[in-house]
Amino acid sequence: MDGDSVDNIVHTSEAIPMVAKALYPDEKFATTPKNMMCALDETLYSIDRHKWVRYPEPSDGDQQESAMAAYLNEFTRACWIFHTGKGRPLPEHVLRWTVTNSARTALNGEVVQALGIALVDARVTALQWTDVLCDIQIVSHVDRMPEAVRRLISGAANVFSSQEDRMYHTGIAFAGDTFQFVYFDRAGCIMSGILDTHADCIFLARVLMGLTILDSSYCGKDTSVVSRDGHRFVIVGGQEYQIAETLSISRDIRGRGTVCWRCRRPGSEMDFVIKNIWADVRQHPSEGDFLRKASNIHGISQLVCEEVIPWPGGELRTTFWLRDYLEGEMRYDIADRIPHLEQRRLVLEPYGRPLEEFASKDELLFAIRDAICAHQILYERENVLHCDISDNNIVLCEQAGASRRQGLLIDLDCAALVEMKKEYRLGPIGRKAGTLPFMACDILQHPRHAAHALWHDLESFLYVLMLTCASYAGPSNMPRKDLNVRTSLIGPWFIGDGDYKARIMYSYDDPAFRNFVDEVFHPYFDDLKGLVCELRTVIMREWNTRPTHTAVLDVFDRHIGALHSASKDVSAAPEAADGVDAVDEHQPHRGAKRKRRDAHEPLPAESSGGDARTIPSPARRRAGASSDSHTSDDSERTLVNSRQASEKTKGASDAPSFPMWEREPLTGRLVRSSKRRKVDHVDETGNSDR
Repeated sequence: MDGDSVDNIVHTSEAIPMVAKALYPDEKFATTPKNMMCALDETLYSIDRHKWVRYPEPSDGDQQESAMAAYLNEFTRACWIFHTGKGRPLPEHVLRWTVTNSARTALNGEVVQALGIALVDARVTALQWTDVLCDIQIVSHVDRMPEAVRRLISGAANVFSSQEDRMYHTGIAFAGDTFQFVYFDRAGCIMSGILDTHADCIFLARVLMGLTILDSSYCGKDTSVVSRDGHRFVIVGGQEYQIAETLSISRDIRGRGTVCWRCRRPGSEMDFVIKNIWADVRQHPSEGDFLRKASNIHGISQLVCEEVIPWPGGELRTTFWLRDYLEGEMRYDIADRIPHLEQRRLVLEPYGRPLEEFASKDELLFAIRDAICAHQILYERENVLHCDISDNNIVLCEQAGASRRQGLLIDLDCAALVEMKKEYRLGPIGRKAGTLPFMACDILQHPRHAAHALWHDLESFLYVLMLTCASYAGPSNMPRKDLNVRTSLIGPWFIGDGDYKARIMYSYDDPAFRNFVDEVFHPYFDDLKGLVCELRTVIMREWNTRPTHTAVLDVFDRHIGALHSASKDVSAAPEAADGVDAVDEHQPHRGAKRKRRDAHEPLPAESSGGDARTIPSPARRRAGASSDSHTSDDSERTLVNSRQASEKTKGASDAPSFPMWEREPLTGRLVRSSKRRKVDHVDETGNSDR
């Protein structure tokens, strides 16, 4: 986790001393934490001296973590004995505290190796982030508490990005004779404040008892996802679904925390997609509402069922429930700033494969065209603008009896209603929504003033095509070996450099833009360059008219027809004599190697001779007005290979080995980064809150 993201979590955190009692109330235990400490008098805690007995002394050595883990396990065993003596059940599997060595984000933003402690299932032998139930970081003095907290934050990011069944996550930072309990959910971070380990023993005992005696839901696990006979199941709308594959998982702590599964109903061969999200209850319309508006629109995923997931005990809580313990002005202030998120599951059909798996240029172009057609119907019939056109949100769907897969437009979590303002239908103003590489220049450059409009989504469709041509070497997700797209001339688009993008898309004349395209496109896509250049003209350089769906589709149809004609001409050509092969239009071209420039080198000068830094930005001059904003996530998604149906085999061991942890992969699954970062909503300071 990068340093800026950690800083953002720290700066938006809240101190709520009641956090432990709210999470682990007295009535959940066989005996209260206070009575437990009395029962342990002179065994593990001295009431007269107000000190833990034989508590590990703070040190900078490597033995601190080992001694603390042993001490915590001793306390846990004592609690188990007392708990079972009262006839109360323990968790299904024995838990233990064990020493870890993992990569963490330090105060200076650098990634360092740090020892720590984790609560895990005692059967685990090769510890990974998927196994961590609670995370502990230790430093020698209270002055270093911020360092320990930052390590916990980076650990929390790993937990959320590797555990699909997380409702929340907890950590403890020990600093000398002080400690701090830290709670993470999709709205951010809550801290207990710095407490004295000895004087505040009941608080610490409550946390340790809640984590180790109560069931896994009190460690933050979502118990509605169940394992049975080596398979995972989830019930939505009264219907059971078997999880066959994890399609994507969010990588950020704050946000929608989206997890997508490919699922099947038992006994059926039909695939569904279940989308697990944390949605703001104050967002209206919701994603489910937009999907219901899109029902029966061909080319848009269809909602089968939507359901709110209850917390342990059946309560329908939002992320504000703990923050509600704040009082007075502080409570009202945070109520406005913090999203009120509830966990929802949406069942969608049909299931589609990623756009990057296109089988040919034909299929790629038709898929994007299909998505534009669906976008047009949604916009014209329902006054809904998608607002997050990206390569992740166009998928390939099988059609019975068809020779190619259909392009399917998915994910309406950033969608917005549009209203007629003067002569155009416009969406919300001041809303920075979308996925960074595909966002329109206006939205990137002027997020607080631009009203999201049709032409911004059409611009994003163009970027889907351009980035596909730059990122791949051919069909079926063929990797590109001759160019690192992130360090190429198109690389700054991935970090949302709107000025750089506008310079290329608005102010370059046609020869300069063609030179840019020649530099970044793989030769396999050479015959799509004309299409891209004409789309740029229609969408972004016809100053007196606004682009329409019809105008863009006409360009696609013309070039698809030309591509077909060229393909037929090639296939009809007689075989070449003397061993010379005929050229296959659908295979990568074998052209001369071209010199590649780094993204930091100057771009080719416009032949018009004007100052390249002066950007006409006509779209900015066409700003409109609109209404309020709503929120989505800022997650960088990670596509993962099919999860094996059987669970990881666990075996008991007294001395397990703990490998060095990294951000990815940690789960034993092959991880493919989607390269995309989604954002939504900019506050009055210009900072994204996701």
